[in-house]
Amino acid sequence: MTEHPFQRRVLKLRAKRTFFRFLRPCLICTFFLLILSMTAQFFSMASGGTLFYTFLPQWQFPVATGVWRADATAMTNLLALMGLGDLGSLGGVIFALRLDELGQVLVLPVAWKQVIDLVVIQAVVLLVTAPLLYGVLGQYRSLLEGRPLPLRAIFRWYADLRLTVKALAVQVILNLWRLVTILLCALPGIFCAVAGNEGGNMSLLLLAMPLSIAGMVVSYCLYLLLTPATYVLVRSPELSVGQAFSRGLALLGGRQGEYCKLNLSFLLWHLLGAFLYGAPNLFVVPYVQMSNFLFLDPPPEPEEFRTSL
Repeated sequence: MTEHPFQRRVLKLRAKRTFFRFLRPCLICTFFLLILSMTAQFFSMASGGTLFYTFLPQWQFPVATGVWRADATAMTNLLALMGLGDLGSLGGVIFALRLDELGQVLVLPVAWKQVIDLVVIQAVVLLVTAPLLYGVLGQYRSLLEGRPLPLRAIFRWYADLRLTVKALAVQVILNLWRLVTILLCALPGIFCAVAGNEGGNMSLLLLAMPLSIAGMVVSYCLYLLLTPATYVLVRSPELSVGQAFSRGLALLGGRQGEYCKLNLSFLLWHLLGAFLYGAPNLFVVPYVQMSNFLFLDPPPEPEEFRTSL
């Protein structure tokens, strides 16, 4: 895999040209991916596969900042306020942050039954969505090469058990890595919020918000460092999971910062997609994914598709 000059504007323009040149196959495979992803997300939330937090008045939940063990009765009563009382039967722990200035308590209940459900449900969601994700990414890669695949090709990762296992393994590792980076990068903001609230230090409280925002950006950039493994495995499915990650890191070389800048440049598109209930994602998803392919390992553009920039 050869080195190539990084030209963000040029590669993003090629990604857009490819999308509009192969509009129909792009829209069809992206539609399948989005429908399945939204269905899986709805199933996860409806089945208790998501953690929820809430704000409660201090008179209703008079606890100090900290982590508290809760028995089945306490957890059930708390979760009942969130419409999830049936998940409290095994007890759990409660993360609480008192906000004295607001007279509120930020509460994150983690019920043991909810954790079990979350692991099982997320495993099912990954099993259903990961193979299709890799099949769709394979279509995007083929479109960049000027050779659209038949629709059935996006389902090929379901048909081969070895491919399914590899896709699942990579996605599990990426999800765990994302969780680790979020937790680590959130610590400075959480520390300032807790210390400022407990000590009445307004400077620390004011510092908590920018630190939290910076933590989210750093967390996202750290997460991105391992994502090239996905694109490597799509192009070379015969590789092992370990080889996919090692080659993905090798593809970045010394361009980690540029790769982060490329993905952060799509922030407004992602916000627009969230604001408009995901409708723009029919364009945003292939646009972003093809841009990443072009950054990491661009296929030569077919001669008949080349135009002056």
